[in-house]
Amino acid sequence: MSIEIISSGLQTTIQDLGRTGWRHMGIPESGGADKFSLKLANFLLDKAFNSPVLECTLTGPSLKFSTSYSLAITGADMNPKINNKKVKMNKVIDVKPNDILTMDNCLKGCRTYIALSEDILAEDFLGSVSTYLAAKLGGINGLSLKGGSVIDTKPYESEAMQTRNKDFNLARSFKNEWKLRVFEGPEYDFVNNTSKENIFSSIFSVSNDSNRMGNRLEGKDIELTNYTQIVSCPMSIGTIQCPENGSPIILGCDSQTLGGYPRILQIAAVDLHLIGQLRPNDKISFEKITFNQAREELKNLNSLFQA
Repeated sequence: MSIEIISSGLQTTIQDLGRTGWRHMGIPESGGADKFSLKLANFLLDKAFNSPVLECTLTGPSLKFSTSYSLAITGADMNPKINNKKVKMNKVIDVKPNDILTMDNCLKGCRTYIALSEDILAEDFLGSVSTYLAAKLGGINGLSLKGGSVIDTKPYESEAMQTRNKDFNLARSFKNEWKLRVFEGPEYDFVNNTSKENIFSSIFSVSNDSNRMGNRLEGKDIELTNYTQIVSCPMSIGTIQCPENGSPIILGCDSQTLGGYPRILQIAAVDLHLIGQLRPNDKISFEKITFNQAREELKNLNSLFQA
């Protein structure tokens, strides 16, 4: 059982929830850049959240199916079609042998996730098949998928697999303007008072120089007092660093585990998945959130996955 990649789109990779527990060894977590959408795709098919899916960036692939599958497509809307007939996002879709899925480019958001009723076969490294392109780990030969190649699958092992046909009209729809909720980072006090005000009153733009490792922001420069690089310290997904040039960097799922730039902000866990949907020229603003508020908001987000 297999899927033929007719065309790959801009960058399509195999991802799961990533390699957790290895950052102390210098190995990034990787996994889906938008883990909420990845989990939702698997949830709709009644599969384990960590099941491998296809992650498509900005432009989607064209796929031909060798056998019958059920699919769920979540994340950014790339106008998916089966045999040239539009199909819904966030719903279970059934395909037959020789059916063809085509996808366009997305206008809002950045990444789309395709989950399958069968398991995608890929290379495991440290408990994850997520593709980490920088080191060529996981996926298929550690690379993005190419036109003309084949994805092999195997039946998903489950005692009682039951797809969910509930409509997920997500309240947080995809757009080109994002408000990210943050805590003060360990070196927040390196920022001078004027720039502290500017951080929360200004609009930043996502630079073209952005990828799964991180998103560079453009806008009002953030001025630091007595700038010196700190001794290399642990970094996390969602850490916002500020280099000497004053342009912040939001660290993504493939980001380094250590860094020497001041960590001025940290995106709350409830909004980490939004990093994966940032695209060049999107507008970003920041808003402070308390730990208690963030904890409750994360509970509310995860409650969507209750059957």
